[in-house]
Amino acid sequence: MNYYAIYERSEDGSIWGYAPEIPGAYGAGDTLDEAKASLREGIRLWMEVARESGTEIPAPSHAFATELIEVPAA
Repeated sequence: MNYYAIYERSEDGSIWGYAPEIPGAYGAGDTLDEAKASLREGIRLWMEVARESGTEIPAPSHAFATELIEVPAA
């Protein structure tokens, strides 16, 4: 399964990632590669718990886009 991930740099310099379709699955690291690996593990663990509890695993979205939006400075 392939899910879209979003990564953001926090104020302390670490990188946090999440997959909007998998609520509660997060990852973090000092580098983007570490954050990606951590998020993959977070999603894997989330799915493991979902299967054990009978929670439906969301299908990956196929209609998703990202865009950099320019907003005039105040």
